[in-house]
Amino acid sequence: MPEDSKESDIASQSSETLLARAYGLKSPDQARALYRDWAGTYDAHLENGLGYIAPAHIAAMLDEVLEDHAARILDVGCGTGLVGERLATLGFSSIDGLDFSPQMLAAAAEKDIYYELLESDLEGTLGIADAIYDAGISCGTFTHGHVGPGALTEIFRVLRSGAVFACTIHTHLWAEAGFAQHIAALEAGGIIIVENIVDKPYFEAAEPDGKFCLMRKL
Repeated sequence: MPEDSKESDIASQSSETLLARAYGLKSPDQARALYRDWAGTYDAHLENGLGYIAPAHIAAMLDEVLEDHAARILDVGCGTGLVGERLATLGFSSIDGLDFSPQMLAAAAEKDIYYELLESDLEGTLGIADAIYDAGISCGTFTHGHVGPGALTEIFRVLRSGAVFACTIHTHLWAEAGFAQHIAALEAGGIIIVENIVDKPYFEAAEPDGKFCLMRKL
């Protein structure tokens, strides 16, 4: 099927159907294909169709603990830039975005809010030097069919000592996929300290379905 036909097919599907597809992903190839075709209508589907409020929640949590608005921030799994937009609105001016989908990165680039956009897969080694970011943030990356808890170790590698990482982790995966255990191991190993974990909804008029976390690298 031609690329424009695939995008048209995505655009014709309901927001709920596309979210279910995202939660049902079974492989990296499936994820790449979905986000390749979804990039053009992703914002409209999530924000207008589903009332996606998680980016605003997690950006506000980071803003509460990060006073320096010139701090260098890595937006992990930035997608089309929904979190970056919220950070820019809050006054943050030095944001890099990282995602594995070139199409989503292209959509993010159009918003002109990122200093640099990096194409990289969180399931591998990031092509980023050690300890160069003052903070990190991630929304919607640690969820069904996406990235596992092992990626946290690599994320903390690129953060400076004292840097805070604000992220969402889907509640259903917190224990089931090993996030709780991995975070506990990082804390026990003296790599991080968990500062806050609260239960919040990803979408308007929904029950809390995410762990919204603040962790600081030691």
